[in-house]
Amino acid sequence: MSIIDILVTIIIVTILVTIVLAVITYIAYKLRLARRPSPADQPEEPRYFDLHRPPADAGSPRTGTVDA
Repeated sequence: MSIIDILVTIIIVTILVTIVLAVITYIAYKLRLARRPSPADQPEEPRYFDLHRPPADAGSPRTGTVDA
């Protein structure tokens, strides 16, 4: 077997594995969408994240006051 045959085999196997993984990923994505709860069942607050709001500081640059 020559080096060209080995490289062609590697490329073909890589392409086939990529296509198979793409199909598996698409199926997993569709199954995940099917399991998603309806908007009525979802809570109002975020499930995984806590919203952080910085305290309203009177001396912050965003309020428009400048320290002299």
